[in-house]
Amino acid sequence: MFKNSRGIRVGMFVAGAFVLAATTACSPQTSAPQPGTPDAVASSSGGSGQGSVEADGNSNTQGSSGSAGSSTRQDCGVDVLKLTMGESDGAAGHIYAPIQFTNIGSTTCTLSSAPGVSYVGSGGRQIGEPAKRVIKDRPVISLAPGDTASAPFLFSPVAHMNPEDCAAEAAEGLRVYPPNSKAAMFLPLPGAMGCTTFTQDSDYAQVGVVQAGPNNTVIG
Repeated sequence: MFKNSRGIRVGMFVAGAFVLAATTACSPQTSAPQPGTPDAVASSSGGSGQGSVEADGNSNTQGSSGSAGSSTRQDCGVDVLKLTMGESDGAAGHIYAPIQFTNIGSTTCTLSSAPGVSYVGSGGRQIGEPAKRVIKDRPVISLAPGDTASAPFLFSPVAHMNPEDCAAEAAEGLRVYPPNSKAAMFLPLPGAMGCTTFTQDSDYAQVGVVQAGPNNTVIG
């Protein structure tokens, strides 16, 4: 269950979906997303295939260093990442949860900027618009083997509580493009719903930049 800032429990079955996703996504999710149409909206950063428009307050592609910045960067690819969802919480009408990236490879790699995230249904069909990428800085996060970093993911529970308000459809999970990757990963979310009528300007769903540590839920 989720708690808002006043301690009132909210979320109901949305919480169950995230808890189940976090426990069932223990095996590596590699470069084989569900088959289907790729995300329709390309990243405004250009050619990354991450499928979402970013709200970017900083054009610096290097950013500041994360857990261990390096002048020689090796981006973490989908073949060395395990994708999971961390513990979620709720406040002010939204749900917050960290999308976690764990390095399961044998060498250190880096993540920088925000992932591309969208809900997908049967056959990998995208549901609605991708989450808005909120980018004010691009820290370079160095992931040693076994380390975990995370990107804060925020979404409205309206798809579950009032599905008729946004023509919500059942979703099988999230399609996630790691930062600077043209290959996607799939994160199963049993019981999830995705809105089809909201635009990115509505702030229905947002995702922030990857930060060091597994439990980041603050965007901006």
